[in-house]
Amino acid sequence: MTIICAVLCAVTLTSGCSRIEGSGNIPDPDPADSLSANQETDESSYIYSSLTQEERSYYDILKDAVYNYEEEAVFPKKLSPDMMRKLFVAVYYNEEGLFWLTSMFYRPAENSDRLKLTYRFDREASEKMQEEIDARTAEIFSGFDESTSDYEKLLAFHDSIVLGCTFNMGTEYGNTIYGVLCDGYAQCEGYAFTFDYLCKLAGIDCYTVTGTNLEGESHAWNIVKLDGEWYHVDCTWDDPILDPPDTEFIRYYYFLVSDYDIAGVTHIPDSSYFTLPLCTAKDNYYVRENYVASEGEQAEDILIKAAADSIAKGRKDIAVRFANRAAYDDAMVRLFDRKGIRSVFRYANSISDRSFEERKYVRYCNSDELIIHITMIYA
Repeated sequence: MTIICAVLCAVTLTSGCSRIEGSGNIPDPDPADSLSANQETDESSYIYSSLTQEERSYYDILKDAVYNYEEEAVFPKKLSPDMMRKLFVAVYYNEEGLFWLTSMFYRPAENSDRLKLTYRFDREASEKMQEEIDARTAEIFSGFDESTSDYEKLLAFHDSIVLGCTFNMGTEYGNTIYGVLCDGYAQCEGYAFTFDYLCKLAGIDCYTVTGTNLEGESHAWNIVKLDGEWYHVDCTWDDPILDPPDTEFIRYYYFLVSDYDIAGVTHIPDSSYFTLPLCTAKDNYYVRENYVASEGEQAEDILIKAAADSIAKGRKDIAVRFANRAAYDDAMVRLFDRKGIRSVFRYANSISDRSFEERKYVRYCNSDELIIHITMIYA
């Protein structure tokens, strides 16, 4: 009989979550196939491809053990505790479809061929939850057809997560895709896992990044590959807690951004086991949507365009980003001191079935990222 090494300590991979405060088409999933699909790992995925051939074989063993709800993963030879942790981190953060696995890592006291596993839910409960996940996923993907670009899919994933989920650290499902897609409450890990999950279903390379904010609080977000370039996406920080609450509020400060925008600035990635790809592309959401102004006098016209786009989607948030500080400062004067913003609301009222206030609005000015964001108020 093989003797199992005594557990030295059990460590939860992510103990907290930082949060921002704020004033191609697929068929409907077959529930019978959904869990078996979780057993397949795309060999081109960034994390999996970063492993050696030997490490991949251990990864597959660990993943299969989780899929089968085994109490332990048993490897063909003894592995070091650090290798065990690397494999556990890789599977836990790359296989978000295995949402029943807890983040509790039981570190062996010495080299071992066994790793203890614990689960949030039993198989029966997980299968029922997966059916709900499949139904919600099919609903999101139903809006796609052969002409839908990967950018449009990523935007839909981002929006469905931000608008459909409320940040909450105290829920049973908060660290899972079920929490975001079905329960409607989650913390950062759940947000990141869900964006990753939807991307992989769409065949888009994505993975969950862990690290901290500048205050040292743990956090999770995503890096995604679009048109051959890597970008950061943080759905959690695009869904701030507002007082009073606003379930329609959405923003894109952290959607398809570069290292320059956040890495080491607001987000500190943990690269203990995997080297992050460079995210150098500058064509963020504002660039792609033509919401960038190089001069302050352009702000009004861009906000008018943003209003038309927002109203067409049944929304009320508009924004413009500036290429430089001088343009941003000039726009602040033109829009708010000289009341140029009122012409934007007059235009919005001319094309909308709903009426907007012309003198009342909520203004969010991000002077660090040079963004002016306006929430129009219904009259």
